Amino acid sequence: MDFARHTFAYNMWNFWLSVFFVIVLAAALLEMKEVRGGFLVSVSPFDAIMMTFATFRITRLIVYDRITLWFRELFIGRTSAFMTVAADLLHCPWCIGVWSALIVVFCYFVFTWAWSVIFFLALAGAGSLLQVIANGIGWRAEILKNDAKQL
Repeated sequence: MDFARHTFAYNMWNFWLSVFFVIVLAAALLEMKEVRGGFLVSVSPFDAIMMTFATFRITRLIVYDRITLWFRELFIGRTSAFMTVAADLLHCPWCIGVWSALIVVFCYFVFTWAWSVIFFLALAGAGSLLQVIANGIGWRAEILKNDAKQL
């Protein structure tokens, strides 16, 4: 059991990072309002799907992919509460998903060049999702095949 996750300092860092997220979200909303001349009202279904896949891909890249393992490992095994919270954050697909969605939506509405990056990430995300599904089907088929052999 990791007692660093139950300390007052750990809980405080969770609190302050949550406050930081709310501040970043508010600043992003204000910037989008300034750039777009108003708050978000609608997004085309195609763009929403593309942003969803882009968010999915960024989340998988940060939380699961081997190429970013070196970054996640920078925070593992450290004794400070902040480093423990950061390690937990980097291993949480729900946490990183929220941050990724904020970044994707902000970039979509503020930077004209971002659509090309979002589209690229969306295609990679769709491919990644298809690969995960194919792997799951393959693994399930292997399990069923092995179970049938044992009968």
